[in-house]
Amino acid sequence: MPELPELTPQHFEILVVRELRKVGLDVSELRIHRRATLPEPERGYLLELTGVLSGTAGPRPALIACRRQQAPIGRADVESLREHVKEAEAAAGLLFAATDFDPDALTAAHEGDLALLRVTDGRSAFDTSGWGAPGHYPAWLPAYCAQTVTRDPLGQPRYRLLEPGQGDQILHT
Repeated sequence: MPELPELTPQHFEILVVRELRKVGLDVSELRIHRRATLPEPERGYLLELTGVLSGTAGPRPALIACRRQQAPIGRADVESLREHVKEAEAAAGLLFAATDFDPDALTAAHEGDLALLRVTDGRSAFDTSGWGAPGHYPAWLPAYCAQTVTRDPLGQPRYRLLEPGQGDQILHT
């Protein structure tokens, strides 16, 4: 099995734009708002992008956070995003993370009206999607895919691949 390419900040930005367009959102005026290297134990980075996301409800200024870290995303990470959304004067906040989410993060996102999305490798996404036989991967399969993060009936994180038409749901309109 070939190794996954490194998810650099530049690749993360491309992935986010591709995945948002896949769900039916137009992405424009994208700029870097903040870049930071995360300290131990996270060992990763934070890239925040401001831009305009347009769906059926019209254009909305948004702050899109891209987090790559080792530890799961917790409440403090989501609350920090909520403050950054206010600082950026954005109407919507999205957090894409290349790790899992704690249940407390889901509570904080719901309280702050923020969308949570997990980035996972394409093969894992394919194996759990029901698209075909696990272990047999089509040539079109991307290295990374995004999933929405919601709660299951027990309050635990539930991850589902993005699909066309989910744009307004992501923007909470």
